[in-house]
Amino acid sequence: MKILLTSLVVGGLVTAVVAGQAVAPRPTLPVAYVSGQRIFAESGEGKALRAKLQTQQQQRANDLRTRQQTLEGVRKQLAQATDNTARVQLQQQELQQRTDLERATVQAQTDIQNLQRQVQVEFQGRVRDVLAELVKGQNVQVVLNGDAAVVWSVPGMDLTNAVIERLNGQATAAPAKR
Repeated sequence: MKILLTSLVVGGLVTAVVAGQAVAPRPTLPVAYVSGQRIFAESGEGKALRAKLQTQQQQRANDLRTRQQTLEGVRKQLAQATDNTARVQLQQQELQQRTDLERATVQAQTDIQNLQRQVQVEFQGRVRDVLAELVKGQNVQVVLNGDAAVVWSVPGMDLTNAVIERLNGQATAAPAKR
């Protein structure tokens, strides 16, 4: 009987605590989010930066392809060479061109990675400025990256379209000021 009474009292207390928590209103969180990938893909500035990256990558790829073709030509000559002196000279040339190609490949990769970092930092700065301007007067304390952190939210917390519109508006207003 004592155990039953103790169980009822404890159960009642637990129910009261849980019920009290469920009834208490939750404060609204001053949080919004954006999709950085969409901003980069859909804004005029993002498109221009992506085109700049792609142009640079294409130029580097073309340069490396030309070097590779030259190296293959030397290798064909080396395979067909019968004169010992010519073979030695072609082997040295092949070694030099192979080394140059490897260096150029590493340099191209480094340059592209540096450009990607530069573009990313520059664009994030622009987006950060637009967001700071956009949330002025709103009760937003934190803006999350919706690409990585937001699973669900109430409508109206996504600021992506507003950021894209502001970036595109600033891009069209900039040439008029010149």
